[in-house]
Amino acid sequence: MLYPQTNPYRQVTDLSGLWDFRFDPDKAGEQSGWHLGFGSGRPIAVPASWNDQFEGDRDNLGPAWYQTHFDLPWGWENKKVFLRFASVNYLADVWLNGVRIGQHEGGHLPFEFDVTQHLKREANLLVVRVDGELAPDRVPPGNVPPAPQDTFGNMNYPSASFDFFPFCGIHRPVHLYAVPQNAIRDLTVVTDIQG
Repeated sequence: MLYPQTNPYRQVTDLSGLWDFRFDPDKAGEQSGWHLGFGSGRPIAVPASWNDQFEGDRDNLGPAWYQTHFDLPWGWENKKVFLRFASVNYLADVWLNGVRIGQHEGGHLPFEFDVTQHLKREANLLVVRVDGELAPDRVPPGNVPPAPQDTFGNMNYPSASFDFFPFCGIHRPVHLYAVPQNAIRDLTVVTDIQG
C-alpha cells in the first residue's frame, strides 16, 4: 500500500481534526441507526486515543462511534478516491453516507477502502465504530483466565497477561486521496540471484 502523497497524479486531503464522538455502552448504536449519523456528540480530536482525551473514560474500551462531515475537493469528480486510515485500534467498522464500506481488524497497520462510488459532491458523512474490548481471539488477547504462574495475572487493569494499556480509537491520521482512473495500486519486486 503506497503512502498517500500529493504529486501531479495524486491528491490528498487530511480528514483529521475535531470529530463528533459517542460511547455505545449498550452496543445498540447500529440498531439505533448511528451509522446514518447520531446527531451531535462530544468533540474528540482525531487522531488520538479516547482514553487520553476523556478523564472519566480512561478505562473505557468501547465500543464507541465517531462521525465527521466533508465535501469532495474540487477536481476529484472523475478520479478514483480512497479512504485511508493509518491506524484504528482495534476493530473498525466504516460507513460512508449510510453505506457500510468495510471492516478492519487489528490496531497497528493502515487500511483503506475504494469509496469512489459512495461519494457525493458535498456533505459526505463518514461514521466509524471502534471496538477496543479485549477478547481471547484478539491481538493482544485479553479477558483470558490467567495461569497461576502468570506474572501479571490478576494484577492489571484490564485483566490481561500483558503489561501495557490497550489504548483505543483512531490513532493515526485519516486521509482521502484521489488517483487517475488508471493508476498504480501496488508494486511487487521479484529478485533472483544467478551464479
